[in-house]
Amino acid sequence: MLDRRRVVLAALAAAAAPAVAGPAAAQATYPARPVTVVVPYPPAGSVDLVARAIGEPVSRSLGQPVVVENRGGSGGSVAAQAVALAEPDGYRLVLGTQQTHATNETLFPSIGYRAVESFTPICQVCTVPHALVVKKTLPVASAAELVELLKREPGRLNYGSTGNGSSSHLACELFQLRAGVKAQHVPYRGGGPLAQDLMAGVVDFGFIAVANIRGPLEGGLVRGLAIASAKRIALMPELPTLAETGLPDVDADAWFAYFAPARTPPERIAMLAKAIEEALAADSVRETFDRNAVVARFRPSAEMPEFVAAEVRKWVEVVRLANVKAE
Repeated sequence: MLDRRRVVLAALAAAAAPAVAGPAAAQATYPARPVTVVVPYPPAGSVDLVARAIGEPVSRSLGQPVVVENRGGSGGSVAAQAVALAEPDGYRLVLGTQQTHATNETLFPSIGYRAVESFTPICQVCTVPHALVVKKTLPVASAAELVELLKREPGRLNYGSTGNGSSSHLACELFQLRAGVKAQHVPYRGGGPLAQDLMAGVVDFGFIAVANIRGPLEGGLVRGLAIASAKRIALMPELPTLAETGLPDVDADAWFAYFAPARTPPERIAMLAKAIEEALAADSVRETFDRNAVVARFRPSAEMPEFVAAEVRKWVEVVRLANVKAE
């Protein structure tokens, strides 16, 4: 009887062991399945291209597929909110931008998430510089001369943007606030139509992503006056920064950064950040960035909360003072 009892107890213990060890083992193994990166905009845009370029080397590093899911709507806030509400397990991320994680809190007051509190930041990966561009026939040769013209003839000139509340629109509103000038706003649906009308002389000037205007600039179809970045960019080193032309505090780069839901385990955040940072050095990623006028800029997780909070404060001021309304 005793031996039989020992055998039964041993069998029960063996059966119970996986149930006890299973969750711990599963928690220790990450990632154990594909990781989804939600892109808050349609396919083929710059955010989508960056997500797919980085996703391939990150997949190799993690040993699991990285799936890119496009989910547009409300300036990217639909996708950002979905990730904010997801399980904080590191399997669902968003490649956010200054729109989803800086300006939307003011443009869409009821978006249902907070840029800082609702997420655990992983890292920033790049910036998309915007150039101050004028039509060929506008009689100015520098940003300073454009400011002088706008002050002499307030409200006569117009400027184009890629849409109400877009980074292009807000860059120009920031420029006007800092320079103390005013022009008429002409919103377009995207960089392509804006570039076409700058070349045709329909609009006088505008801030536009370098990727959307690089060809016309190099072909002399429009003229670039300055770059709205903290420093000159290697793609167009001849363009001075606005600070160099006498107009400081007009840093209006678009930026992309990965975010996970709040309370995602720090060891998983660290693993993802390491894989993403390594991916930025891959030849395929550098080629994609160069081809699309994207500038690599890695910012670690520890620096992101302060950075995002500062961006929110900066754009709240611009949106409110300029009375910007989203489409």
